Amino acid sequence: MTIPVFDADYQSAYSTALEFKTQINEKMLGYEQRYPVWTYPKRTFTLNFDKDFSDRQALENFFIATKGGELPFYFDWTEEKGGNSKRYLCYFDMNSFDQKIYDYGFSESEMTFVCTDKNPVTATDTLDFWHDAESDFSITYKTLKDETYTAQNNRKTYQNQPLKKWKLYFKKTAEFRKKAESFFTAKRGKFKSFSWTWDSSKGGDGLTYNVRFDTDVLNLSVFDYGFGEFSLDIIEVRSSENPLTETAKDEIIPRKLLKLDINGGAVCILDNETLESLEYDGTEYLGAPLKHGEIKHDDNSSVSKLNIEISNVNQAISGIIGNRGDVITNADAVLTLVFLNVNTNEILSGYEKILFCGKCNNLALDCEKASVNIETNLGGYEKTAPVIKYRPSCQVRRFKDCRCGYNGNAASCDRTFARCTELGNVLNFRGFPSCVLETVIRV
Repeated sequence: MTIPVFDADYQSAYSTALEFKTQINEKMLGYEQRYPVWTYPKRTFTLNFDKDFSDRQALENFFIATKGGELPFYFDWTEEKGGNSKRYLCYFDMNSFDQKIYDYGFSESEMTFVCTDKNPVTATDTLDFWHDAESDFSITYKTLKDETYTAQNNRKTYQNQPLKKWKLYFKKTAEFRKKAESFFTAKRGKFKSFSWTWDSSKGGDGLTYNVRFDTDVLNLSVFDYGFGEFSLDIIEVRSSENPLTETAKDEIIPRKLLKLDINGGAVCILDNETLESLEYDGTEYLGAPLKHGEIKHDDNSSVSKLNIEISNVNQAISGIIGNRGDVITNADAVLTLVFLNVNTNEILSGYEKILFCGKCNNLALDCEKASVNIETNLGGYEKTAPVIKYRPSCQVRRFKDCRCGYNGNAASCDRTFARCTELGNVLNFRGFPSCVLETVIRV
């Protein structure tokens, strides 16, 4: 397929945005744990047009040729428009192309399209760009309180000191605007922390703080000659007590891999990633939407289920069912956790872990997603009968369960034959009382 190039001239005033996705787990005393969900950022372009009738028709035809966002196209972000001279593979991010029509067929319109920005970044060491004197500042506590207001009004703050937050405003030339973009990209939005000095000439205290961006989205308004206006939200963070842990966090991130081993070719998904693909154990996993339920492990004998939802927008799963029948039901499925080095996009060997495995069941399909249960028989046991160890103590896993059979008032059992006799439950004792607990061999 030949991919077209979007080369329509657009106004000098437009906007672009960089977006990351970071998961933040809050901890006590204001600490937090962070990791990036996306390897590469999503970039959005919103372009403005002022066209006569023929040029307006050309925009309409291009929108129709890409089927309103189904098919990709190339967009060159040129230097003369304040860009970086890079080419992006984009999709329209709008369902309709709206226009304001004036006399003689002249029109004003706006087009929005998105792409994955994989361009290498030359990182700036520090956030030392000159910002406007006007800024926003606040101090904040994380206060827990009763869900319902009562006379008790219980409240608790675990932070010894408040966290400081700033909103800085910038008006920059193309050169410094691009440096700010590079710095934001290198920090992966909210992910990585950095040092920043609150300049006393800007109403600050002259102190240096450990901060991070308080947003995963950098919105930039671009004007003539690439001049840009934007704002940056930053917040103070509590660093880890162990600096080695903080460094490792910035380099090693977890990733989940799902493999449905079906006849005629497996379905392999790298969860919710902007990374196009990742190779593991000789298999290529593709970055795609993946959603799963809570993973639970227990000791009972019931069937454990994990519900999985994967994208069916491109009709990939429907195509498999249509061509090969329901080869997904009863197929083997494995959900694996691996650790990725973000500097090299390579998986660390020896640290992988199987989170869940079993057989596929209860397949459900619609135009947007496919849902299936991964079922593990006998709560995760691979054998249909328990493996008995030859020892004097009882091997029942839980006191008062179906194998123990005791339903009296006693609350505990030390798994000895004497205790089982005391409780009158000898017939259900699952051990070997005559077995010698310890043997000493003299040579």
